[in-house]
Amino acid sequence: MFDIKSPATFLEYFSFLQDAYLLEFVPIFNHSLKVQARNPKKVYIMDMGLYTENSISISDNMGRRLENLIFLHLRRKYKHIFYYKDKGECDFITMEKNTVKEAIQVCLTINDENFDREFNGLLGAMQNLGLKEGYIVTLNQSDLFEKEDMTIKMLPVHDFFEIIVL
Repeated sequence: MFDIKSPATFLEYFSFLQDAYLLEFVPIFNHSLKVQARNPKKVYIMDMGLYTENSISISDNMGRRLENLIFLHLRRKYKHIFYYKDKGECDFITMEKNTVKEAIQVCLTINDENFDREFNGLLGAMQNLGLKEGYIVTLNQSDLFEKEDMTIKMLPVHDFFEIIVL
């Protein structure tokens, strides 16, 4: 897209954007730093206004914007934020003092087409990380699911902000 041939140059440009606090990179959750470095990182923008003004997408990307908003909120509380990927994917794993604190999945709207993917991605992360509670953050849906002594709370974003206070 930018006619940059060298991956090193491309990564260097992205590091400049990170140093200028325009982007933040979220690594995959793994106890090995080598695995974290090798795997792709998720990219989040630090200023949603810049994202809106410079977006070249023809759709409004509300799901992606909601996920970015949750990231910005979490980063105020947690220094270490990861994503989790195994059989499924969980959007956010937060850590504090080398202890996993929360697993959070973000989806604009849960429906029959995406429920299994979102639910199982979060459930898999919770099982593998030993968490008893997890969250699915949506625009305006709420529900409660219990499975194998684990609780998944589906919350509207405004309720989630009240739970994860600064």
